[in-house]
Amino acid sequence: MIKYCKKCLFPNTKPDLFFDKNGICDSCNSANIKHGLADNETDKNINWETRKKELSNFINKKLDNNKSDYDCVVPVSGGKDSTWQVYVAKNILNLKVLAVTFDQFDQTKTGIHNLKILQEIGVDHFHITINPLVIKKLVKKGLEIIGDPYWVNHVGMFTVPINIASKFSVPIILYGENPQFEYGGPAESRSKMIMDRRWRQEFSGMRGLREEDMVDEEIELSDLTLLKYPDDTILKKSNISSVFLGYFMKWDPIKHTTFVKKLGWKSLEMPPAGSWSHDENCDMEFIDIRERIKFLKYGYGRATDQLNIAIRMNEMSRAQALSIVKKIDGKIDKKNIEKFSKFLGLSKEELVSIINSFVNYSIFKKNEHNEFVEIIERY
Repeated sequence: MIKYCKKCLFPNTKPDLFFDKNGICDSCNSANIKHGLADNETDKNINWETRKKELSNFINKKLDNNKSDYDCVVPVSGGKDSTWQVYVAKNILNLKVLAVTFDQFDQTKTGIHNLKILQEIGVDHFHITINPLVIKKLVKKGLEIIGDPYWVNHVGMFTVPINIASKFSVPIILYGENPQFEYGGPAESRSKMIMDRRWRQEFSGMRGLREEDMVDEEIELSDLTLLKYPDDTILKKSNISSVFLGYFMKWDPIKHTTFVKKLGWKSLEMPPAGSWSHDENCDMEFIDIRERIKFLKYGYGRATDQLNIAIRMNEMSRAQALSIVKKIDGKIDKKNIEKFSKFLGLSKEELVSIINSFVNYSIFKKNEHNEFVEIIERY
């Protein structure tokens, strides 16, 4: 039976989400810990001053005898959070930054603008593009096998910056928030500061697929060189560590957005179909297709993710957010169906058939108009 968190809008169908005895999800409990509001015996509030000292000690230790031209690699998309990360790394932590972008196969004009704004913070920037013919095949395979056309983006984001750091012997890689802490996950993973091979395989959106699983008669392992995770012995020898900046510094997407807009960063004029926020996924033209599949799999989409943040930041009540998601969650732009099908070399009917193949029939049924509707109304 589907149950919903009593504080936010997450259902118990969300992977790796856990509810406490009071019906509150661990994502909301993490927010309480983050904001100093935890009042139970098991959860301890975070002392951010102590974490700040931990970060300083970590950096000093990692940079001791650093012989690289850079202190840290910051993986960036040009989004609000990665732009903020670059500013913090350069101007607050006083690090020599190498920003690294794994190319979005569907980069938008807004995304291109925002990457330029990020560069103007004053950092060197690598924009890595893999063979577009290979990327197209990986996008299609990710769509067909696990229902995620952005599988290759997840792999690239959590692999390419590490490969670049390895090539240049950069000791620190600064990722953003820990997704398990911010959005729900096993207790052990919620408290982690390190992003390692195990985390990448389990939580980075790979859905159990390894890069070598994509090898077939069309794709060779040599085509995936930049997507292969470096050997652990190489990382250890080079003294390279990937960490979540959100472990050390209180993660606040709303404040991040307000700040980077002062630098010239731009939001979308309209949210993508199925989304509520103007400020997220500004660089991903086909995000609505990915989120439609997630909606059909688990019964919630991008609007739920975004509005949950607003609820936890006390920007909106749960009732207000619920009324919005009922109208827009899981929606898809019909023009994007046409554009994406052409990109993949499929007919619109073939693409829709693939999308609908991932529907969870314990959550959805077809109505008289042949549309998928939720069996149980959200509450």
